[in-house]
Amino acid sequence: MKAKHFVAVCLGILGCVLSHAQTVVLTGTILGPDGPVEHSSVLIREGRIVAVGTDANIAKDVRHIDVRDAIIAPGFVDLHNHMSYNVFPRWKPAQEFGARYDWQQKAVYNVLITAPHKELVEQGIVCEAERYAELKALAQGETSTVGSEANCPSVNLTRKLDIDPGFPDAPLTIYNVFPFQMTAEQRAAADKALRASPRGSLLIHVSEGAPRDASAAREFLMFKQQGFMRAGVTIIHGVAIPAAGFQDMAKSGVGFVWSPRSNIELYGDTADVAAAHMARVTMALAPDWSPTGSVGMLGELQYAAAWNLAQSPSPFTDRELVLMATANPAKLVNLDDRIGSIMVDRAADLVVVRRTSKDVYASLTHAAPQDVMLTVVRGQAVFGDLSLMKQWNGVVGDPVEICGEAKAFSLNASLPATVEKLTPALERMGRRLAPLAECGQ
Repeated sequence: MKAKHFVAVCLGILGCVLSHAQTVVLTGTILGPDGPVEHSSVLIREGRIVAVGTDANIAKDVRHIDVRDAIIAPGFVDLHNHMSYNVFPRWKPAQEFGARYDWQQKAVYNVLITAPHKELVEQGIVCEAERYAELKALAQGETSTVGSEANCPSVNLTRKLDIDPGFPDAPLTIYNVFPFQMTAEQRAAADKALRASPRGSLLIHVSEGAPRDASAAREFLMFKQQGFMRAGVTIIHGVAIPAAGFQDMAKSGVGFVWSPRSNIELYGDTADVAAAHMARVTMALAPDWSPTGSVGMLGELQYAAAWNLAQSPSPFTDRELVLMATANPAKLVNLDDRIGSIMVDRAADLVVVRRTSKDVYASLTHAAPQDVMLTVVRGQAVFGDLSLMKQWNGVVGDPVEICGEAKAFSLNASLPATVEKLTPALERMGRRLAPLAECGQ
C-alpha cells in the first residue's frame, strides 16, 4: 500500500497544536482488522494514518521508530468510566451488595468517596482530578474515554467521546448514569441524537446489581417500557438481565458494556456474558472506575481474561476480548470509521505493548502496566518508555516510574503540577492520591 498525498485535518484546536508537522513511521507487529501482521509499518502524518504495510516503511525524510519486539494495536476505547473519581485509592467493601442503590447509601461510601469528591469540586480542583484520571488512562493504553467532567475543556489528553471527540460532523455520544431520572429535555436530546444522521449513541447504566436482585431486574423492564430498546442505545452493567433479554437486545441493535471487576467486587457476580455472546450482542469491555473496578482498560482486559479462563467452557477467545476493547466500542458509538482499528485514513490513536508471547492477542490480554511502551493520541506520543518518547518528541517529558520501569508523559500532560495540587487537598480529607498503576497483580 503506497503512501498517498494527504491533506491534514485538524482534530479540534488542541489536535492542531499537538500534531504540528509530525510525520512518523512505526515498525513492528501491527494488529490490523484481519489480524496481526509481522514486520509491518504504519505511517502517521498530521494525526492520521496515511499508510499501513511494508511500503509505509519506505517513506523518506520522516522519523522512523522501530518497535519490532512489540505490538502496535489500536488505542483502547473506554465507554464506561467516572473519570474524576479515579484519584481515589481502591475501596474494598466488607460486604456484597444487592444493587448500586445499597452501597450508595452507606456511610463509609460517603466518607471515602462522595464527600471528598464534593470537596474537590468546591475547592475548584476537580479538573486537576480529571487530568490525573486521564494520565492513568494513558498509562493503560487508553486513547478514547467517556465519563469526563463537562466543565474541564482545557483537559483534553484523551479523546473525550461524550464531550468533544475531535472529529468534524461526529455523531453525538450521550453518557448517562441514571437514565430513568432523565429530564424531559435530556430525553428529547437523546431521542434527537438517536434519530440524527449520522446516528448518535446513548450509553446508560441499567440493571446494576446482583443477578437476582429485584430492583436491578426491574430496571430492565423499565428500560423496555420506556422505549429505550432501540438501535444506538448501549446498556452498561446489565448484571440482572436474563438470557432472553440479551436476545431482545440483539434483535433491536442494543449494545452492551461489560465491567466484570467492579461487578464482582460489589455484587459477587457479573452479567451473563455467555448468553450475550451467544445472542450476538455487540459487546465492549470497560473498567468502570478505579475504586472498585480496574485502573484502566489494560487492567480490565487482564481481569476479563482471568475470569474467562476460570469458566468452563470459556465464552471468549483472546481475540474477542481485544476486539471488545478496540473495534467493538468504536462501533457502539458509530465512530468505527475513525477509531478502533489501524487502517488508512483512521485517526492515529495507537498503543504499543511489549510482546510477551507468540500469540499477539494473549500478549495484550495478559499485559502488565509496565508493558505499555507507547500511547499515541491524535498522532502524538503522550506516554511511554523514556527512549521512545525522546525519539518521537525530541524530549523525554515528565518522567515517572510505572511498576519499576522508567516511563514519561509528554510535557503538556503536566504530571508534577497535577500531583502537587491534588496531594495536599486529598490529605486534608484523610485520603491519599491513588497510584497511576497497580503492580504485581
